[in-house]
This record gives sequence, C-alpha cells and structure tokens, in this order.
Amino acid sequence: KAGVMALTRCAALEAAEFGVRINAVAPSLAMHAFLSKVTTDDLLAELTTREAFGRAAEPWEVANVIVFLASDYSTYMTGEVVSVSSQHP
Repeated sequence: KAGVMALTRCAALEAAEFGVRINAVAPSLAMHAFLSKVTTDDLLAELTTREAFGRAAEPWEVANVIVFLASDYSTYMTGEVVSVSSQHP
C-alpha cells in the first residue's frame, strides 16, 4: 500500500500544473466473481470476520467512490488514496 500511496502522491504533484487530478482507491474486501473462484470458502469466511459490517463490499460500493473521485465533487482532491473499508482491528 505504501508504494501505491507514494506513486499516487508523486504523480498528482507532477500532474497538478496541468489541471489533472490523480487519486487511488484501496478497497479492503470486495466480492466479485473472480475472487470467489480463486479463494477458498474458509479464507473468505475468515476475511469477512475482519469486516465491521460482517460482509464484503459489493462492487457497486467501491464504484461509488470511484464515481465521486471522477466527479466535480472532488475537484480539489488530488494525491489521495481513499480506503473503501469497514475493517476493524
């Protein structure tokens, strides 16, 4: 994650003078068909217990954050890594 954060911030600083915003999205556990194919049920169950809501995010829940970042509602936001997560310790 630290590499993504550094790359996002550096790229954002370079692109800002051209009016380009660069942000990243970091979901914790988002369920999709590929993940269910390559992950065992036991591992998915264990990962789900770490989520505050007791479930994985749906793809649309992560997509909503991406839509926000692409919209005019985030025009002053650049160089950020947005965590889409309900994880708890």
